Amino acid sequence: MEIFTIGYEGFDPNQFLAWLTNYHINVVADVRNLPLSRKKGFSKTALSTLLEKNSIEYINYRGLGAPKELRSFLLETKNYPMFFEKYKKILVDKMSDIDEILNTVHEGKKVALLCYEKNPEKCHRSVVANEIKKRDGNGLKIKNLGI
Repeated sequence: MEIFTIGYEGFDPNQFLAWLTNYHINVVADVRNLPLSRKKGFSKTALSTLLEKNSIEYINYRGLGAPKELRSFLLETKNYPMFFEKYKKILVDKMSDIDEILNTVHEGKKVALLCYEKNPEKCHRSVVANEIKKRDGNGLKIKNLGI
């Protein structure tokens, strides 16, 4: 089994959809705190409509997003290791969302965690993916799309 991650930075909606289609993604789990985007097509309503038209389920897990204070900390300091450590502490209270995503994977659906940042090593979605893998305990693989 696999969990996928994807950042829409650098994509237009059609390119983004092509990646999802190519990997037969069934569910996009949006892990942005604010599912809004200055980039056309990637705000919650437009994105969910596009995905629905292409038989892909959209679920927003706003609680898994990095809070504004933490994003501001990263913007000011550029300290990714500290950002990720602080985020992991926040994630402890979000295990019901983590388990819900893992259950969706166990149902046989292909789930892609979505955020903006193209590079998963600079995005909190990698922490979410690793936590899902850890809770699975059965060798779940993480596949980063679009890089």
